[in-house]
This record gives sequence, C-alpha cells and structure tokens, in this order.
Amino acid sequence: MPLRLHCRGFVSDCFVMEGLMSLYYAALFLHIVGALGLFAALALEWAGLSNLRRARSVGQFRDWAGLLQGLRRVGGPSGLTLLVTGIYLTVTRWGSQPWIILGLIGLVTMVVLGAVVTGRRLASMAKELSGEGALSPALRRQLQDPVLLLSAWLRTGIGLGVVALMSAKPGLGGSLIILGGAAFLGFATGLAAGAWGRRTFSVATESADS
Repeated sequence: MPLRLHCRGFVSDCFVMEGLMSLYYAALFLHIVGALGLFAALALEWAGLSNLRRARSVGQFRDWAGLLQGLRRVGGPSGLTLLVTGIYLTVTRWGSQPWIILGLIGLVTMVVLGAVVTGRRLASMAKELSGEGALSPALRRQLQDPVLLLSAWLRTGIGLGVVALMSAKPGLGGSLIILGGAAFLGFATGLAAGAWGRRTFSVATESADS
C-alpha cells in the first residue's frame, strides 16, 4: 500500500517498479530452488555411490548406476537454473561482489566435475556389462576407482564453500580463502578416502582368494 501511494501520479513508473520486483523475487525463488536441487542431487549421489561400490552382481550395478545417471536430470537443470538466475541477480541487483563471482565459479566447477569426471566413468563401466550374474573382478576394481570418491568429496567441499560465501559475504581475500580452503579440504579428504577404499578392497579380495 505505501508503494502505491508513493507511485500515485506515476502509474507507468509504478507498474515498471512492481514488474521489476516481481522478476527479482521470481529469480530469487528459482535461485534457491536450483540450489536445493543441486545439493539434493549431490546427497543422492553419495547414497548411490556408496551402494554402487558395494555391488556384487550385474543387477545391483545396473540399479545403482541407473540412479546415478538419472541424477543428471536433476543436477543438470538445477545447476543451470542456479547459474542463470545467479547471473541475472548479479547484473540487476547484487552487483559484481567477489563472493558472488567466486560462488558462481564454484557452482560451474561442481557441475562440470559431476558431468565430466563421474558421469563419463560410470558410462564407461556400464558399457562393459554383459549378461547377468556376478560382476567381473575387473569391473569391481573399477568401482573402487579413487577418482569417483575424489570427485564427490571435492564437489561437496566446493558446495560447502559456496554456502559459507553466501553466509559471510566476505571481500576478495576472504572469499578466496574460504572457497580455496573448502576445495582443498574436499580434495584432501577425497584422496584419503580413495586410498583407504582401495586398500580395504585389496585386503578383502586377498582374503576371499586365500
């Protein structure tokens, strides 16, 4: 109501202002929905990846690999929505703040890593499937590929870094420290988790063979 009283006598300007506000809130809503979708896809990927690495049969592999590959229908559009609305909000309202620019770079990195690293490896494994029954030893070794865990941990670290940027809204130096530190922690954790997973798999394989 105060907005309408203020705009009295300038009806056209009032409608333009209300239209811009409507676009802003719509873009902000889609931006939040995109963020929720991206992190939901990442959480489901963790669940799928954990079960996929424990798969022993072709059927189990197909079930969990299908889930992971299907997540692209959620993660891809969510990441695109997040990026497009983020650019729009930056240009029209927020301005080119360092934490915003680095946050968008982090989001693009998450999407690219998921598609190029994880997606391609899973697609390559799926092509090697034949028939039913137990998984071949070679494919079981591929499931322990440390790069799969490294990709998931790195994207998790970057995602948490982006959330920290959105919460603290620091300057350039603080933004670099927060995002770089989060990415480093994710990378280091992924390396350690991958090495531990391969070592555990080797021990289990040797025990089964003996």
